[in-house]
Amino acid sequence: MGRVVLGGYTSLGIGGEAEAVIVRSREQIPEVLTTCGVILGRGTNVLISDDGVTDRVAINRISTVVFDGTHVYAGSGASLASLAAMCCERGLSGLEWACGIPGSVGGAAVMNAGAFGGDFASVAARVDVFRDGEEQSLKPCECGFGYRTSGFGGGDFVSGAAFELSRSTPEKIMAVQREYTRRRELTQPKGRSAGCVFRRVGDVSAAYYIDRAGLKGEREGGASVSQLHAGFIINDGTATARDYLRLTERIEEEVRNKFGITLDREIRIIGEI
Repeated sequence: MGRVVLGGYTSLGIGGEAEAVIVRSREQIPEVLTTCGVILGRGTNVLISDDGVTDRVAINRISTVVFDGTHVYAGSGASLASLAAMCCERGLSGLEWACGIPGSVGGAAVMNAGAFGGDFASVAARVDVFRDGEEQSLKPCECGFGYRTSGFGGGDFVSGAAFELSRSTPEKIMAVQREYTRRRELTQPKGRSAGCVFRRVGDVSAAYYIDRAGLKGEREGGASVSQLHAGFIINDGTATARDYLRLTERIEEEVRNKFGITLDREIRIIGEI
């Protein structure tokens, strides 16, 4: 594939150049693990250096989806939102919460993505991962799932996941998805972002503390805290990785000073910023 601008492969639209390869099949994974230092899915929870990265980058597009009754298997590079739409068309319930999440199946596994009371761990039947040179099939109880986290590390390459869903009707599923979409549109910004920057603090959203600290609308260069949802940092089209990181650090400092709370980042930083 050669050199690419990584910002074009992220929802935030920030990131410099790197040597990259597209991964379209699980057969490529063993070689990728020896030749690539960074694995990138749909790029929805990442902040990449403006200078790019020196490591070769594997862009995961293993997107095969197989349906067998209520059992669904998806490659790790498949779009999570597209998978939810396909399940809806077939009357398969369980992934309604994923209808507006733009990440990949693999990324969802690594961070145990979720929304509206549902999450990846609650519907996963198996996760396949290349680890220590071999492919392993793990039960959910072996994946170390927690709130927006898992036991998958930097040396792992999730290749796919199986889901066990339940029968419903497309009409009922679509009604739930429409309601979730309506709620997202009311509470989440539409600009370029990397999603929520921080994890919840216990049962309280990080956005609550950021808002109470008076940080909505605060800006560093082209990066600003969303006026609609304080948990999002928006790129106005001119933001650099340094702008985004400076603003993130300001938020952390203000919340720590006002509330004595240390926020835990949900985003992954790639490269030197």
